Amino acid sequence: MKSWLLPPVAAFLFLASAVLPYTVRAQEPPEYIALGDSLAFGVGADSPSTQGYVALTADALRAERNSGTGLDLKNVSVPGATSADILRQGDQVDQAIAEIGARGGAEIISIDIGANDLLALAGNSSPCLDKPSGQACQDALGDTLATLQTNLTTTLHRLRAAAPQAKIYALDLYNPYSGSGDSRELIADVGVQQINGVITASARDPEVDVTLVSIHDVFEGRAKQWIASDGIHPNNDGYRVLAEGLTAAIEERPAVLPSDLAPPSTTLAPGARAEDGDGGVNELVPEVGIPAAFVAGAVLSAAYFVVRGKR
Repeated sequence: MKSWLLPPVAAFLFLASAVLPYTVRAQEPPEYIALGDSLAFGVGADSPSTQGYVALTADALRAERNSGTGLDLKNVSVPGATSADILRQGDQVDQAIAEIGARGGAEIISIDIGANDLLALAGNSSPCLDKPSGQACQDALGDTLATLQTNLTTTLHRLRAAAPQAKIYALDLYNPYSGSGDSRELIADVGVQQINGVITASARDPEVDVTLVSIHDVFEGRAKQWIASDGIHPNNDGYRVLAEGLTAAIEERPAVLPSDLAPPSTTLAPGARAEDGDGGVNELVPEVGIPAAFVAGAVLSAAYFVVRGKR
C-alpha cells in the first residue's frame, strides 16, 4: 500500500471502530423485560417459554408492529420468587437493571409478584397455624404485607430510575379456586385481595408511574376453565387471557377475550393507571390491622399457594 494512503486508511478504520458499536445498538429492536414468579415464568402452560403470558404478549406486540423494529424479550422471572428474592444481589432486579444498561434502555417492563410472600404464614413456626385469629397471627400478617409493600415499592423505584422512559406494568393476582366449588374459594379470595391491595398501593406511587393490570375480576368463576391440572397456575387458555389483558394495557385499548373462550361481547377491564386503583391494605396495615376473618383467609390462601411457586 502506498505510504501516503496509510494515514487516511488508519483514520477511517479508527472512526469505523468507534462508530460501529453505536450504529449496531441503534438498530437493535426495543426490549421487553419481564420479572416475576411462576406466572411470569409460564408454569402451567404446556410450553412455558412459548405459551406463558410473557411470551404471548411479546408475540402479540411483534405482530402489531408494522415498522419492522421488532421486539426483543428478556424474561428473568423465577418460579417461587418472593418480593425479597427479586431484590437480592444478582437476582431479578439487578439482572433487569444490567440488561437496561447494556441495551441503553427498555421499552416495556412487566412484573407479577406477591403470592409467595405469604408462604411464611403457612410455615411450621408460624403463629397462624395454631390460632389464625390470634393477635400474633394478625401481627405476622401485617408485617408480611408491609414488607411486601416496601419491597415492591423499592423494586418499582429502582426499575423506574434505571429506565425513565420505559412503560412499567404490574399485574395483580387471581383466585385459582373461583368457580371451582371448592370450600376454600371464599377464604382464598380474601387472601388474594389482601395481596392485590398491596400491589395496588405500591403501584400508586406517582414517582414510579406504573400501569396496574387487573386480571382478578375476569378470572372470577373461571377456575374450571382457565386453571391447569395443578389447581394453581393458568392453563394455556388462562395464559391467553392474561396475555390479552397485558397486551391491551400496553396498546392502550380495551381488552377483549378471545372468541373461543367467551362470547365476542365479553370484555376485560382495560389496564388502569395505578393511581386510579383502590389503596387496599396499605391504609389498613399500619392503622387498624387486619380483621380476624381476613387473617384466616389469607393464611389458608397462603398454604394453598405453596404449590404455586414451587412447581
